[in-house]
Amino acid sequence: MDPKYEEQFTVFVDFLGFSEVSSRTDDTTRREILGLLLALSALRGDFGVQSAVIETNKTTTIKPAISTFSDHIVISFPLEPIYKDAEFDEHIGAFIILNQFSSLLSRLAAAALRIGFLIRGGATIGNLYHASGVVFGEALVEAFQIESRTSVYPRVVVSSRITSRPKWIDNQPFVVKDSDGLYHFDYFKMLLLSASPPGENFRKNTKEWLDHIVPLIARNLTELENAGRLNELSKWAWFAHQLRQGIGRLPAGLLQSFGVSPDIIPSPK
Repeated sequence: MDPKYEEQFTVFVDFLGFSEVSSRTDDTTRREILGLLLALSALRGDFGVQSAVIETNKTTTIKPAISTFSDHIVISFPLEPIYKDAEFDEHIGAFIILNQFSSLLSRLAAAALRIGFLIRGGATIGNLYHASGVVFGEALVEAFQIESRTSVYPRVVVSSRITSRPKWIDNQPFVVKDSDGLYHFDYFKMLLLSASPPGENFRKNTKEWLDHIVPLIARNLTELENAGRLNELSKWAWFAHQLRQGIGRLPAGLLQSFGVSPDIIPSPK
């Protein structure tokens, strides 16, 4: 069978500050990093797409391909399995993929934050081969370039190859336009709800996550400012601002049930 080099929704993500931290961190943190990467690799089975068109009772199932190398993560969804069904128009197909990726991204960001990392990435649509441990294609190159040259802050910026497609960007709740004109995934709103798997201990585990990450953010803001590390400070300050706004967009009743308000997230002094 010929290798399938096809149009895919493709994302490149990495952990900010990974190289510096991993060279001087303790064994416990190294094990946490390794555990996160192993868990991420296993997620390829947890995020199958199963969406039905009510009128025809039609269901399509796809799974993302996920590869990790050091702190680099590549996630891709093939478009053809959705588009081949006439019942799924482009807008529905885009909604399915963006929804599934946003769920995965929020879980990744919450887990990374727990061990002290912010994430950054780039997303695009283009030709890609992603199977059997091999990732190759123009989509990977563009996603990497967006992450390394354009994103700057801890966000996953969306390529013009996506934003130029109205059915991928109009009325989609997963992507927002930033003050600099760049579109990125709004994973901040769902971060609180992605910190723990659903279950009877969900509220308790989420509260423990908050109790851990709030002082972590405050400590980073203070230490980076005191050390004059303004480049890193700007990224943590940007993230803290976005997280406060994201929590503020959650329903008031839900925040009350957690005993949380947006003000819990610290700001730079």
